[in-house]
Amino acid sequence: MHVACLTVGDTQRMTGGYLYHREIFARLQKGGVTITELVPSGADLAAQLIAAPKLGGFDPTAYDLLLIDALARGLCAHWADRWRAVRPLVALVHELPSVAGAEGVSVGDLELEAPLLRADWLITVSEHGRHILEDRGVAPERITVAPGGYDRLTSLAAPPAEGSSKHPLTALCVAQWIPRKGILDLVRAWSQAAPEGARLELIGETDVDPGYTRTVQAAIARAPTDSIVVHGPISDDELVAAYRRADLFVLPSRYEGYGLVFAEALAHGLPIIAYAVGPVPSLVGPEAAILTAPGNLTHLVAALRQLLNDPAQRTQMAAAARTRVAQLPTWDDTAAQVLDALHAARQR
Repeated sequence: MHVACLTVGDTQRMTGGYLYHREIFARLQKGGVTITELVPSGADLAAQLIAAPKLGGFDPTAYDLLLIDALARGLCAHWADRWRAVRPLVALVHELPSVAGAEGVSVGDLELEAPLLRADWLITVSEHGRHILEDRGVAPERITVAPGGYDRLTSLAAPPAEGSSKHPLTALCVAQWIPRKGILDLVRAWSQAAPEGARLELIGETDVDPGYTRTVQAAIARAPTDSIVVHGPISDDELVAAYRRADLFVLPSRYEGYGLVFAEALAHGLPIIAYAVGPVPSLVGPEAAILTAPGNLTHLVAALRQLLNDPAQRTQMAAAARTRVAQLPTWDDTAAQVLDALHAARQR
């Protein structure tokens, strides 16, 4: 089977959707599926709409199946129904931009997404995503739920050396600095909650939204001296080391399509603090996480104080994290589900 995957943006970024693609495509190709990834434009909608007319020269009959990332809705909206008339079309929905966006849903968003919702098959990454698609009129029998795996880093995660110290008390956050990830909420809450000597490590892209970055940096400057360490993007080996030295994981995201970093934190036995949004509660489970109301800074401060000052609770929640992750899919499981969806689309 030869599959064309149409996506947008910088596919080398270490963010959830692109990581998902790399992990799945590598496994599919080992299984004999040929994947041709096509990236005709940047991720922003304006760039997609400018590039979209050029796809008039795209020949879908050169492939057995088309896989379209829902992020590329502006690029593909005009063409999706025409392509589907000659080749099976599968939409891969990490999140619908109309749902994940901070500005609310517009008629234009819905119009751009509608052709993808008519795909022969849709793959989403959570049960929460399935419900969103069904609410938008997609028949349940055309949806496959294929959550990401937790085990991308486990082969790198050798246990810490005997007798190694985990001091200072460390909280870890892995996320890009954009408003919906709640980095500003976290920095403000940390400034109020952190005991003396504790450290918050921030890992991930810091320059996606320059205005937001400046606001976060200003908040960090007002935090206790040296209590927040900004690493930016780092290698997988460095990320494993960060997970290993952390005592807890915190990410107050206001929306997640799934939340791969939560699964990876569970795999490293970390207690979690997060907002109770979307698929996050069902991903982390009730025993390994403290979940608070989204945007409630008072509750976030209280959760941080509770976990930072109670090592016994951290130990109990760490054990629950290891139990919880054993119930989550591996990347091999996810690839098998995606392959089943591709075959199902070809049989429609």
